[in-house]
Amino acid sequence: MTREGRPSVLIVSAAMGAGHDGVAYELERRLLERGAHAEVVDYLELLPARIGPFYRFAYAAQLKHAPGTYEWLYGRIDRGVLAPAARRLGQMGKRPVGKLVRQGRHDLVVSTYPLGCQATGALRAKGKLPVPAVGFLTDVDVHGLWLHPGVDRNLTVWAGSALEAQARVGTPSHAVGPILPPAFREPVTPAERADGRGMLGVTDDDNVVLVVAGSWGVGDISGTARAVLAAGVGVPVVLCGRNEQLRAELDQVEGVIALGWTKDVRRLLAASDAVVHNAGGLSCLEGFAVGVPVIGHACLPGHGHRNAEAMRDAGVAALADSTEDLVLEIKRLARTDEGAAMAARARALFQADPTDELLAMAGAPAVVPAQRAGHGWATRVAALSIAVPASMGALSFGVAQATVHGSLGVAEGDRSVYVAAIVDHRQVDDPAAVAALRSARVTAGIRRGDAASPTASDVVRLVEAGVGVVGAEPREGARHLRQQRDHLEGTARLVGDATHDPRPKVLLLQTPTLVQRVVAWDHGVQLAMPRFIVRGGQPVPALRTGQIVVLDERGRTTAQLRTDLAALSAAVGRQHLPEQPLRVLWSQGPQD
Repeated sequence: MTREGRPSVLIVSAAMGAGHDGVAYELERRLLERGAHAEVVDYLELLPARIGPFYRFAYAAQLKHAPGTYEWLYGRIDRGVLAPAARRLGQMGKRPVGKLVRQGRHDLVVSTYPLGCQATGALRAKGKLPVPAVGFLTDVDVHGLWLHPGVDRNLTVWAGSALEAQARVGTPSHAVGPILPPAFREPVTPAERADGRGMLGVTDDDNVVLVVAGSWGVGDISGTARAVLAAGVGVPVVLCGRNEQLRAELDQVEGVIALGWTKDVRRLLAASDAVVHNAGGLSCLEGFAVGVPVIGHACLPGHGHRNAEAMRDAGVAALADSTEDLVLEIKRLARTDEGAAMAARARALFQADPTDELLAMAGAPAVVPAQRAGHGWATRVAALSIAVPASMGALSFGVAQATVHGSLGVAEGDRSVYVAAIVDHRQVDDPAAVAALRSARVTAGIRRGDAASPTASDVVRLVEAGVGVVGAEPREGARHLRQQRDHLEGTARLVGDATHDPRPKVLLLQTPTLVQRVVAWDHGVQLAMPRFIVRGGQPVPALRTGQIVVLDERGRTTAQLRTDLAALSAAVGRQHLPEQPLRVLWSQGPQD
């Protein structure tokens, strides 16, 4: 399927800010430079009924006028009740993508936009895309819409993002670092710094604080600039993007330098002593590249603050929750050894150029994967419940009752990390393994149906030994509604009988279907979903407060179990996070 003997790559992006397109067009440039054919398309332009522009407008308006609703929605479509429907709706452009691949005789599809990953992953899973599909995660934070098990490979900016992506869906994932144009290949030089500061008209004694807000210029940018100015910690230089209203407002503030859309970002970064962002976008990566400390402040809801938290957790950027914190962070990082050390860690993210890897995948023989089982009627019902909410009102109310008190996640503001380990019959039968679980204060997850699964007497033995027990529904799930119902009911009954708990606890190792939610509500089953599932012997991803992590220890020896529990404890300890057994999660709030 090559064009004139050259590999051909289709890159699926979207003009939602500059981040997705920035990576897409730089990949295109690199591929063309290497003699391949490459083409960038906007996924939103492929959506049916010309709804792409409306979607873009609604997204921008929501961020500007109703940010709280976006925060709520962002979480629900990641792992919440709307996630299955969001993924299915995100695949609406998959047919045009498949058509473009066939018409363009492309050998590889790379998606730098989450919904593009959903579309290409769905096509691959159904056996309708005969070429490999790659997801390039432009965000440090990993949202569920980036992930589809049908995608052949994920490339990420940060190693922690790759670990999380692979833990969540099993797709091979690794970090290559940010993808930026050649202008950002090297750190800035003293000559560039002098030139940039001369352009801005600042003295050598002035700190320059570059305030960035993406190409749309949304968020409380004016408030951030005024706070920097009032504290006297630097000259605020604001990149207003295409927001002319913001630029006009800041032009009236003496001491603030307001700039519109510009391609001369390197020159501005060269003049800067710190970058303040609110979304963790392309400007942050550019700051990483040239060696300027980056600070998050007044971050946008959803992806904005989650990216900022992820970069802080990775040690490559700071995060200031208040204006007082912002002032302190600027003083701590601007022109200091500590700031230089953080900038060096950020620059170390730039690990590899993925061009050779993509060309190798494009040149490999085309393989059409076997058609995989679809989500079945459960996901279709979930999607229809969004399209026709009136007819599903009563059911939605019941499902909502099944998710209160943190039953599908962790309560807001929770500072603990909750841990569980899925074990098999042989481990439960070994007193040393049981003692290791008890000593580590780790809840045992019990799966049914496998030949090596613990029996009812095994579960009772664990409970009597002082080990907490929850059920564990398999990752692959069940295709048919009756199987979904029977599996969940059986798991809940096994755990409930052993623990004498009228409201048995079950850990879902997959996104819950609507059927599972209704069964849980109807039978009083309390559900939880892990943030990570770590197979025995694999490294533990970077954790954050309020997350659930599960070790899959089936088939591991007792010595290996101890090693894995110790590794988890060490990972949690390094981040100074309180560790709790998973069952404690359900004792923190009212249960009725």
